[in-house]
Amino acid sequence: MQSIEVMVIGGGASGMMAAAAAAEAGSKVLLVEKLGKLGKKLLATGNGRCNFTNTVQKKEYYHSRTDGFAWQVISAFDAQQVMEWFRNHGVLPMEREGYVYPRSAQAVSVVQILQRVLAEWAVQVHTGECLYDVAPHRDRAGTVQGYEVTTSAGCYLAGQVILASGGAAAPVHGTTGDGYAWMERLGVSLVPPVPALTSLALEGAFCKTWAGVRIDGQVSVYSDTGKCLGTDRGEIQMVSYGISGIPVFQVSHFAARELLEGRKPYLVLECMCDFSEEALIEEWFRRRTAYARLSLSVADVLEGMLPGKLSSVYIREAGLQNGQKAETVSRKQWKALAAQIKAKRLSIRSVSGFEKAQVTSGGVSLKALDAETMELHQYPGLYITGELADVDGICGGYNLQWAWSSGYVAGRAAGRKAASRKTVVRKAVARKATGRKTVNR
Repeated sequence: MQSIEVMVIGGGASGMMAAAAAAEAGSKVLLVEKLGKLGKKLLATGNGRCNFTNTVQKKEYYHSRTDGFAWQVISAFDAQQVMEWFRNHGVLPMEREGYVYPRSAQAVSVVQILQRVLAEWAVQVHTGECLYDVAPHRDRAGTVQGYEVTTSAGCYLAGQVILASGGAAAPVHGTTGDGYAWMERLGVSLVPPVPALTSLALEGAFCKTWAGVRIDGQVSVYSDTGKCLGTDRGEIQMVSYGISGIPVFQVSHFAARELLEGRKPYLVLECMCDFSEEALIEEWFRRRTAYARLSLSVADVLEGMLPGKLSSVYIREAGLQNGQKAETVSRKQWKALAAQIKAKRLSIRSVSGFEKAQVTSGGVSLKALDAETMELHQYPGLYITGELADVDGICGGYNLQWAWSSGYVAGRAAGRKAASRKTVVRKAVARKATGRKTVNR
């Protein structure tokens, strides 16, 4: 059984950062990745451009079931420190409205620099090696003295183990939720994982009508008791099964959690955000009057305000018809149409699965971890990073910021602990050697 000082399981963003930090702290490190190469999911981020952090940082941009934990970890290795770390190692940051990219605008630059750092610090890297099991190695007194790690290549005895295997989102990139099973076998508390930053499937045949439409709007997820859980505004995309786009992604985890717990959340869609209901009605009356001799239809009156396919949906949902003459529509009917446009209630059938999700919400409960080290309370020397922990950020580089921060904090802690143990052993050996020399004299 090969002995390892620090073993990192997972070669994604947090795993590579953890391995680098542990090696920089003075420890010998082995990084194991089940895929044939490192950073596969990282290569796909930001449409291949890698939005690796954001200069606009707020506590509420990181979601978990344990308040304050994620922000403490983020603060220990924040966005400015991340940018400086990458700048020092060769990635020049380029910032656009808070979003930070490598100046090359290529995610491969970030991966290559991370690999260069690992090589610089002599980190062993094994790709194509799958983890089968992690079990505590105990001494005769029952005290944990490292971990027996079984992989497809053999067995290791690791003093410190960092689990950076990722969540369950985007399994095409290798994140298939393997870590949850390992945690369950060890009895570690888990928050049930659900898809996040994903689209929503809605009830209603109208979705096929509005497919392909893009609008500026606002979406809000409500609980079945009418409590607003989350709101976001931006470009919304209508799809044949429901609704998508960044604003929808931002609130999707609220819907996913409600559905998992057997409740029935709903979505409220607002178009024409800069107009009140009354302003819409007055504009329609102005148009109807201005073109009275042309005898406009309802669809004609809405022309230029909303895409035609979306107007058709709203007109029908308000009990009207596209070709209906505008002069036959009462003010009450116009008000019903305005109400649809300003606050259409939509029933959520489901959240798109992990195969479409960008990240996972849920994972190892943060209550099981030490925020200063990312170490499990019940298993000293075992650390959790990245998506495997119950933290998910909003769109915009925040999930990678969490990966860098959690990986750095865990790697530094594991590396220092391993290095400290080496120092203790060396001193003990030196004392014994000195004692023997004294006796001999």
